[in-house]
Amino acid sequence: MVTLDQMKLPDLPNAKLPEERWDSWLLSRMGGALDQVILRGMQMIMMDNMAPDPAEMPAIQAAIEPYLSGELWDNPRRFFSFVDAPVAPLNVTGEFRRFIKGDVVLAREFTSAYQPYRFDDGRVADRPPSKPNDKVLVEHWMREPGRARATVLAVHGFSSGNPRIDAFMLFASQLFDHGLDVALLTLPFHGARTPPNARFSGEGFGMPHVAGVNEAVRQAIYEIHMVGGWLRQQTGAPVGLLGMSLGGYLSSLMVGLTSDWDFVIPMVPPVCMGDMAWRFYTRSRRFGPDKPPPFTHDQLRAIYRVHSPLTYPLQIDKDRAFILAGRGDQFVPAEHPHALWLHWGKPEIFWFTGSHVAPIQRGRVISRVLAHLDRPVSRGKRAAAAGRS
Repeated sequence: MVTLDQMKLPDLPNAKLPEERWDSWLLSRMGGALDQVILRGMQMIMMDNMAPDPAEMPAIQAAIEPYLSGELWDNPRRFFSFVDAPVAPLNVTGEFRRFIKGDVVLAREFTSAYQPYRFDDGRVADRPPSKPNDKVLVEHWMREPGRARATVLAVHGFSSGNPRIDAFMLFASQLFDHGLDVALLTLPFHGARTPPNARFSGEGFGMPHVAGVNEAVRQAIYEIHMVGGWLRQQTGAPVGLLGMSLGGYLSSLMVGLTSDWDFVIPMVPPVCMGDMAWRFYTRSRRFGPDKPPPFTHDQLRAIYRVHSPLTYPLQIDKDRAFILAGRGDQFVPAEHPHALWLHWGKPEIFWFTGSHVAPIQRGRVISRVLAHLDRPVSRGKRAAAAGRS
């Protein structure tokens, strides 16, 4: 029997950040204070959703057991075995949305063949309820075939999923002006894909049935793999990932599962969903010495180990990876991007002034992203040309 100590992910070491000027330090603290205000508001909205009914605990405990021992503990990558082969959408449609500087923005819908994970004993993994006739949605900023240097598959954060907001947060205009196509993916259970009975966008990733969260992550990875493969096939050009927060988590996980990607830029990425959930519980007034949270810190880290980016080694060259982290971030503490940086062998990392919701150095962040992309994109285009010759 595996012990709880053996189930632990690597600890998140304290992060010693590069020194900064006093005025930058002050701006980061101010951004962190804004993060805290928004976090308290989210706590009030989400706590009823994250705290399971005691009557549901036996079923929840039974559902998480397969993640703590057996096939998925011994070989967690098996949870994502679909990445070892191309996954084709059943159908793809595109509807004109608007012109952009002589090129077009299309609203694409992908019909997916996704199926929940099936365990060796025949059980099917629990999953959150989805929207009826749910389709994978992508806002595709594109040039004529052959004109784009590469495509950035951009993945938004938790509770987002509005393409216009995501385009701003994920630098779509600047990337497009730099010669890159941009595909803004709407994650499962978010935005226009939010189920009718959900209380907020992204509820499927913040539910008390923690095994269902695992399945939500798996579905998101399937969709990223599917859309990325389709973009690669359609364009013949490099395709990489830019993800923010939850999108950064998924992007970091994706490049630990497969080497298909030409670059990855996780922005303010968490790396241990168990640690994030524990921090959320400990901030809540619902829990305390007389009423502990439904799971311990170690239990949560073990339950979510199957999809932590720290579980898998980086599958692309580390010079194709660029981590962005906020000095004052209160949503994703510095220990998370720092742990990813160490886990990936210390690739390029930029600690910007500001916080999760208030990146003060936005212009500098964008310029660093564009400069970084020039290197892997150029290599990727040469490799693609060599493959066609």
